[in-house]
Amino acid sequence: MKPFGSKLVAAEDHTGAIANPAGIDADELATYVAKHVGVAGFPDAEAVDHEAFLRTVADIFVPAALENQLTAETAPWLDSQVKLVAEGANGPTDLEGDRILAEMGIDTLPDILCNAGGVVVSYFEWLQNKRSEFWELEEVDGKLSKRIMGGYDRVRAAVDEYDVDWRTAAYIVALKRLARLYKRRGIFP
Repeated sequence: MKPFGSKLVAAEDHTGAIANPAGIDADELATYVAKHVGVAGFPDAEAVDHEAFLRTVADIFVPAALENQLTAETAPWLDSQVKLVAEGANGPTDLEGDRILAEMGIDTLPDILCNAGGVVVSYFEWLQNKRSEFWELEEVDGKLSKRIMGGYDRVRAAVDEYDVDWRTAAYIVALKRLARLYKRRGIFP
């Protein structure tokens, strides 16, 4: 299955890394990982080392587990075809790695935008508990999608308006929102 025309070509976890340029079925991999506790040994892909994993030819790279995965040493390993890093982990790119990605012309969707879903849903849970409410899955998904897509749209607009990278644009959006709220609440004169 190829959601939105995408194709998973590599995956890595604590057990190792695997790659298959023809594609890896994500559902089959998830079933395999549930049974074998990791990607190592998945029959429809070849085992590769960490450097080969980072050098995998791809359009999008998603560091989704550990912090500091992309550093001064590892960021240059990304294939020249990579156009986008979508940070699915907390802080997966350090400052030097971020600079190198920018020099390579690779856009980075920052973790505070890409990885915010869990925090947003935790907020929804808090609201439900506070109000003694129960929301159906469809309602939670709809509210989450609205928040995430709204955040994306605001950050995208800031990228264009200020001619900055995505991380800087996300900070601009966040700080402007804080400034508006502080002013509205009279926190600062």
